[in-house]
Amino acid sequence: MDIKEKIKEFKKELVLQRAGEYLEKHGFANSKMSDIASFCNLSVGALYKLFSSKEELFYEYVRLQIEIFVDNLLKGFEKIDDPIQRLQFFVELKFETFKSKVNLLKDTVAGDPLFFAKLNANKGNPAVAIYEVLAKEFAKIEGLKTKDHLKLAILFHSFTFGYIEHWLIGGDIHEDYAKEACDFFIKGVVK
Repeated sequence: MDIKEKIKEFKKELVLQRAGEYLEKHGFANSKMSDIASFCNLSVGALYKLFSSKEELFYEYVRLQIEIFVDNLLKGFEKIDDPIQRLQFFVELKFETFKSKVNLLKDTVAGDPLFFAKLNANKGNPAVAIYEVLAKEFAKIEGLKTKDHLKLAILFHSFTFGYIEHWLIGGDIHEDYAKEACDFFIKGVVK
């Protein structure tokens, strides 16, 4: 990668961070590229040079957020040895992350799982990095009904979305929700 490409990538990441602030406040459905460009102190043309559409910008925003999440997850894992406690930390971090982006989650478009499925089908699933980290933790747990640790990771990730959805529709999240989520899931996959 030459210096011009590195500068463009750095600029793209800075714009993503700033555009993310806008999206988190206003939602995807209510945002226009012109509003995002203005918020980022860019011309609309400059924003379109970085991202060909609002959907591409959002996909890149999600990809960046997942990178940040995985980095934070791995840093947290450095302090925890037990794989079950690591899975509980994952649930806690996931909830805290989603809690900080609640306006975007409630967006009618961005909060729609089919929206992400369509993005992933065209670009690849950026959450694969999360699945791979979780799969390594499942590999450390004795007595699982399956050795397909990646499948367990994907199912666990989806299962924990149930807790997020419960919270979003007005349910309370009690102090031990992460332990409860892990216990429910692990009991279902242990022989």
